[in-house]
Amino acid sequence: MAVSQASPVPLKEGAIALLDAMARLGLPLAIATSSDTAHALEKLRQAGVLERFRAVIGADQVQRPKPDPSVYLKAAASLGADPRACLALEDSEYGVRAAHAAGMTVIQVPDLIQPTTELRALGHIVLASLKDVVGYSFTGAC
Repeated sequence: MAVSQASPVPLKEGAIALLDAMARLGLPLAIATSSDTAHALEKLRQAGVLERFRAVIGADQVQRPKPDPSVYLKAAASLGADPRACLALEDSEYGVRAAHAAGMTVIQVPDLIQPTTELRALGHIVLASLKDVVGYSFTGAC
């Protein structure tokens, strides 16, 4: 019986540089995902970045999925952090709405669908890529 090896999960451009910058700042990191925890853990492991996160909170750990803020609130609690002091990086509308409802500063890096005018009215930050996060000036943004 042959054992198949999982191919590495591709990361968004700029992901490693961003993770490195956050590590240099000593920021604790958590994942708040709509996926089940086991699936998220496996994908992070395959991508080679699992050890960079202090906690992984999946949809199976909360009562209500995104856009409910529960997954983000649980992620902040797992870090011992006030949600208002947290930065959330999101690509989807439901994720943006969840993080915003949790009181976090939200940066959206849209994947396939650009944010609607209604979503932009939340006042969150929208950047073209993860590479832009490292150089972003948060003065007055939070």
